[in-house]
Amino acid sequence: MHRVMWAMRLVAVASAAGGGEAEHAGGAAHVDPFAFILLALAVVIAVGMIGRWIATTYDQPSVLGELVIGVAVGNVGCWVGAPLFLLVMHLGSASPLFAEVWSTGLSVAEAAQRIYSPAELAPGGVGHQVLATLGGPGAPARVLVALSLWLFSNLGVILLLFMVGLESTVTEMLAVGPRALAVAVVGIVAPFALGVVASRLLLTGAPLTVDLFLGATLCATSVGITARVFRDLGRLQSPEARVILGAAVIDDILGLVVLAVVVGIVATGHVQLGDVARIGGLSAIFLGGVVLFGERIVRGLVPLVAALDRAHVKLLFPFGFACAMAWLATTVDLASIVGAFAAGLILADEHFDGHRGGAATIEDAVRPLEAIFAPAFFVLMGMQVNLSTLLEAQTVAIALGLTVAAIAGKLVCGLPSGPGTDRVTVGIGMIPRGEVGLIFASIGKSLGVVTESLFSAVVIMVIVTTLLAPVLLKWSLSRPVAAGGLGSRSPWLR
Repeated sequence: MHRVMWAMRLVAVASAAGGGEAEHAGGAAHVDPFAFILLALAVVIAVGMIGRWIATTYDQPSVLGELVIGVAVGNVGCWVGAPLFLLVMHLGSASPLFAEVWSTGLSVAEAAQRIYSPAELAPGGVGHQVLATLGGPGAPARVLVALSLWLFSNLGVILLLFMVGLESTVTEMLAVGPRALAVAVVGIVAPFALGVVASRLLLTGAPLTVDLFLGATLCATSVGITARVFRDLGRLQSPEARVILGAAVIDDILGLVVLAVVVGIVATGHVQLGDVARIGGLSAIFLGGVVLFGERIVRGLVPLVAALDRAHVKLLFPFGFACAMAWLATTVDLASIVGAFAAGLILADEHFDGHRGGAATIEDAVRPLEAIFAPAFFVLMGMQVNLSTLLEAQTVAIALGLTVAAIAGKLVCGLPSGPGTDRVTVGIGMIPRGEVGLIFASIGKSLGVVTESLFSAVVIMVIVTTLLAPVLLKWSLSRPVAAGGLGSRSPWLR
């Protein structure tokens, strides 16, 4: 929500900076600004379709095609100097500038002097590139389009995790609760320790806060990509999928606690126990409330919504409920996707008995929306990967070390997944960092702990784990040992 407000303010500033070019461009002042957003959405949908077609042609998960084609399109757009593509690629770096403009009322140029270092504002620096996209003809339209793509992509991942939640129930998740907890704990401790060690070895002389922050960044897990692969392969009902999804929810909570501790150390030099207790307590209350009261609340609300619109109740109520739960999760410092997943866990078709109308099932009603917006999330994630960072040897070396630590740290978390599950599959399913890793890294950057070079290294790690996980997961799920649920009998995993 804050980014929406920042962007609205920025649109006004960018329009003024552009000298009101729209008013002096003949009939251009009468062009509907929403038309550019519609065109951008159409292009993203088409790009996603092409990526899925290429991936499925070569028998790969469709999400991999969406990610890779996003990387290709985003970097080609930046290579030709298209301002919109530059803004999308540097959207994370532009966010602090948006916040400064909104909170201070300064011009874009004045705010940039506070946000970016002289090196970043020099030609070729990230600050210089961001400023170039926010000035000149078409700047307001670019900001609106970039903001809209961000909104569409976030709506897509909310719908995706809601649909994933529909595939499971609270009872099924509780059945794997102890194993999911064990997987999540190992999946936090191991990557954090390996990340700190890797940082110590690769960044000799760096402050301990840098090591701690990089370790915290490796703790993150992005369940959206793993869930999409399981769903594409028809394996969401497998024990491995349920363990991974349960562990990912717990992982998100523990990751936020680790992040809160590290941020507290960076800001004050000591651990903020109050923040740790607050996040842990509120998270427990939220998840406990979902388990104990979620279905009762749904059963009471469905008849009220059905009385208003019986024909569309299986679309409107689930979609509105998913959005409300996503918002509720953010109020307790959880990721919005956790709330969306919880909404899917709570809802079931049986709650709509006696109120049938329209689609046969909730999934049938919501799937068309998810099919439109979920690919936008993966395409936009790919578009924010800057391949030019691969040309810097030091950045590549750091990224390689962090990637090895990130993969090894999550692979070992499959060990406690228990009998009847393929431990290799569980470990691989926890590997992708995705948007969660990027969020952690961006927080470190805003605090001045993570430099531009380190941020690039983290981005490389995030994209490698994000791109590698679908391929490894597809391979792992196709093995006879995984198909038969015998992974726990592998000699090296005993």
